[in-house]
Amino acid sequence: MNVRIGQVFWLCLIAIIVTPALCLGAVKGLCSDCHTMHNSQEGQLVAFSRDTSGQQVLSEVPFNKLLKTDCVGCHSDSGSETILTNGLTKTPIVLNFSEPAYPPNGSSSSTLAGGNFHWVAQLGDQYGHNVYGISDQDSRFVGTALAPGSDITSDPCASCHMTLATEQTACNGCHVPRHHASGSSVVTGTDEGWYRFLGSVMQRTPETNVTSEGVTGIEDPNWEVNPSSTLHNTYQGTTSPYSTFLDTKSVSQKCAGCHGLFHNETLANSVWIRHPVDVIIPNTEEFSGLSSYNPLVPVARQNVNDTDINFSSVTLGSDVVSCISCHRPHGSPYPAMLRWAYRSWPGNDPYTGQPAVNGCAICHTTKD
Repeated sequence: MNVRIGQVFWLCLIAIIVTPALCLGAVKGLCSDCHTMHNSQEGQLVAFSRDTSGQQVLSEVPFNKLLKTDCVGCHSDSGSETILTNGLTKTPIVLNFSEPAYPPNGSSSSTLAGGNFHWVAQLGDQYGHNVYGISDQDSRFVGTALAPGSDITSDPCASCHMTLATEQTACNGCHVPRHHASGSSVVTGTDEGWYRFLGSVMQRTPETNVTSEGVTGIEDPNWEVNPSSTLHNTYQGTTSPYSTFLDTKSVSQKCAGCHGLFHNETLANSVWIRHPVDVIIPNTEEFSGLSSYNPLVPVARQNVNDTDINFSSVTLGSDVVSCISCHRPHGSPYPAMLRWAYRSWPGNDPYTGQPAVNGCAICHTTKD
């Protein structure tokens, strides 16, 4: 449905005045917080991109849909603050040019749930996804199936599923942004634009970006700036085989779109050769000591529903391991985007200077 910009403004205004509950959509605030009609404010340019130090570079031409900037421009900051507030508009920052705090600690510079591209931009390829406008293509995979685990090597699939470091893919290789989605369900679905806009890239429609399948889950409204066992995202997992696009609505199936079944591979005798994902955490032996939800090592929940919001106890024999359990998709201060200093344990964490956390032992409770 095509709606004129003026209509959008008045619909937003009516919703704010008459039915506040409708304002649970993806974006709140004035249209002008994100859009510019004439790329001019008091005689000055408004549209901008960012240079390699994070400073704004004004642009003569506004971006698509009259946006003031692109994904990177909006969700980056030259400082270390990770949630920027402008009136009613709160913007999560995923690229800070000054180092953010890790792990998340509730401060203004606290790294958010998905991690931060700061480290891949500053330290190199091992520390995050290589995304166009942030870092160059990973030199280790040039000329190969560029996403580790992928078996896609030829067009037309390769142009989307092999790298995020091209203008064609970039942030849109993972996210299908619907910032004006107006759904208000606790569990995000198509009406809410899917969990963190992780809709099916293969199903996006040019005009509306609506996709029939995507990732579901429950979103912490503050992006896990200060997570705890009773305040956190809820991730969707599954034990069903993946068949098409995002039919299971699992966050790990989204990762598999580029990385294939990298973490579901076994030898002929069914011995795992990598840590599996979307598999149930057993209620036996070393796992029986896992009880409380730990946001540093989040587990996913099958068939997420409203009652799963901020669940505090892990349900062994039902909850599952996901890619998110071990990795921060945007990046972290540790190689392979890991959530903790795996390579440093049992010594000190080189980033925090404190004893390294053995995140593996959160689930494998007898192996610390």
